[in-house]
Amino acid sequence: MSQKYFQRLWYCLLYLLMALVVQPVHAANPTTAQPSYPKEFRIGYQKGNSLVILKASGELEKTLAPFGVIVKWYEFPFGPPMIEAINTGNIDLGYVGSTPPVLAQAGGAPEVRYVGYTAAYKDNYAVVVPKESGVHSLKDLEGKKIAVAKGAAGQYLLLKALEREGMTPDDIIFSYLQYSESRSAFERGDVAAWVVPDPRLADIEESIGARPIVTATQLPPQYGFFIAPHKFAAAYPSVLRITLERLNVTEQTAKNHLEETALFLEKDTHVPKKIWLKSLSRQAWGIHFPLSKNVIDSQQDVADTFYKYHLIPKAIQVKRIVIPLN
Repeated sequence: MSQKYFQRLWYCLLYLLMALVVQPVHAANPTTAQPSYPKEFRIGYQKGNSLVILKASGELEKTLAPFGVIVKWYEFPFGPPMIEAINTGNIDLGYVGSTPPVLAQAGGAPEVRYVGYTAAYKDNYAVVVPKESGVHSLKDLEGKKIAVAKGAAGQYLLLKALEREGMTPDDIIFSYLQYSESRSAFERGDVAAWVVPDPRLADIEESIGARPIVTATQLPPQYGFFIAPHKFAAAYPSVLRITLERLNVTEQTAKNHLEETALFLEKDTHVPKKIWLKSLSRQAWGIHFPLSKNVIDSQQDVADTFYKYHLIPKAIQVKRIVIPLN
């Protein structure tokens, strides 16, 4: 056989060998699938936070319009109804404090998932006493009534503050009151202290001289969370990611224009501008995702603390209901 024959045979074998090597690589790297988007995107919000500013701006609608997404907004008076709406799939995104998702996971809301978070509370959440009170620490409150909303972030704050002082829940009297009831009880002297966040905290500081004795800055970090139904978060991570990114831009703009932000929130909530300015000046800004290990660990401490003091019926693992929006 000629030399040319063997050369042709060699080239054929080399081609086949290359085909065998290259083909599996192509098979393992198919064309990246395009993200999918829902026809409707339903957002739950409460008065007084950056979601309200985003809603008013119309920027999210503009951003999502090219993807054929219609944004709808639903107002909620407080966290628990929003949790229920997330669990039943009636809304697709909401913002709550640290404790509602813990209560949901331990109770009857298995569809709730963490998808993002805000910066930790600082001096904008505190245990306060009346201006003329002789109380200067939690130890001075032994045997006295402290107003706190049951199941709220303030309850966790109070429990950790007690632990820091070497005290137990039995050393004080928990007076479980909603915020409107708490203020009346505080001003009448029916309770010796009150666990309260901004803007109510700023309001009672300015109006009646209430004095913080412990703030969230001095305690383990506690975050607010964006939550979504499991099915929605798994199917449409792109729309959640876009929304949280847009909301972070909204917060940074608000941070850099406090006067305008305070005026807008005054109109939205009827809380005076000067109260909002005090609140906004000490607010921790920024929207983040996915949840970092430190944030998950901090939220796990909320869950463990609530279980330790028999506030939830079972121990839970926070990381099991986190969906990373990478």
